[in-house]
Amino acid sequence: MTLPSSTYDTATMVNPGSSLTDFTLIVDLSRMSAAWWTAVDTSDGTKGRAAKDSGPTELACDWIDFDSVNETGWLRVKWSGTLASSGTQTLRVYPPQAANASVAASATYGSDNAYDSDWTVYWPMEAGSGTTETDRTSNGFDGTLTGTPTSPWVSGKVGGALDLTGDFSAVMSTALDSGLLPGTGPFTVICWGQKPTNGDAYWGISNGLFSLYTISSGNLRLDGISSNLETTLASGTSHIAVVRDASGRAIYINGSSVATDAQTGEDASSNGYFVGGAISISGQRSMENGWVDDLQFHLTDRSSAWIEHEYEQTNDQATFWGTWTNVPVAAGISIPVVMHHRRMMGVS
Repeated sequence: MTLPSSTYDTATMVNPGSSLTDFTLIVDLSRMSAAWWTAVDTSDGTKGRAAKDSGPTELACDWIDFDSVNETGWLRVKWSGTLASSGTQTLRVYPPQAANASVAASATYGSDNAYDSDWTVYWPMEAGSGTTETDRTSNGFDGTLTGTPTSPWVSGKVGGALDLTGDFSAVMSTALDSGLLPGTGPFTVICWGQKPTNGDAYWGISNGLFSLYTISSGNLRLDGISSNLETTLASGTSHIAVVRDASGRAIYINGSSVATDAQTGEDASSNGYFVGGAISISGQRSMENGWVDDLQFHLTDRSSAWIEHEYEQTNDQATFWGTWTNVPVAAGISIPVVMHHRRMMGVS
């Protein structure tokens, strides 16, 4: 596919602590330049593109949310190959334009390919209304909300969030194929979570083989066969990750490992409200603003560098990307992709 011969915004990211393969980046589109938004002439985000500056090399995109009227949105981009721990790595984002064909989800640079094969479920919580949260991976495990929370769709850390306050029985869940359950194999769960303000309230995430939830003290607990893995959860909002591998389990808070054990299996039976063989989020005892955002389930043990980098980019887009700089291209001039890159390099 030929990249558009149009203006684009570019920025240099913070490098990971160690090299990552096929890492999926996230971009807050509200930080794009005024010139970028001026160049948008369609409400269809799938007509935009993204690329590595080197080459340039087109990358698979998932335009999770795109609002051309309010100039907001979120974009996920898979950095194909190695994201190095040193050097300069720069992303360019082309504004959606009517002249560009929409990219089908299953196409090489479409949304299905914005995530590697180990992403099993991804709910960014951008539904905004209704009872269905779209799974952004190609697996199609859309979440269905049951119950009647007071206000389920609220502002979160990365766009929207799910708040199940007001209904003891409210659950967001989806049934998983048996082949995509971790069993005794590795898995990773990542989300942003808000500590409930009511000490008796809690929320939890499960897939029937593990239960990760806040408890009445406000701590975060991962159930275990012989003992539970528990850590303090500070007031407010935290980035939470759980990893299980062949040597045991670890809980990460805000990108850092804070609790580990040697268990390689879990017992979710003590929390019967979780749905077996599924990914589910449950709110109990009126969550009191204890929302969950950007839930990811990976059927692999992501590295500490992966988790730290995911935290850094979702926590502070301004620090992670710096300023997005607009690169103009003269209107009406069609430039082949390679020559386009050389021309830009010649004036930089």
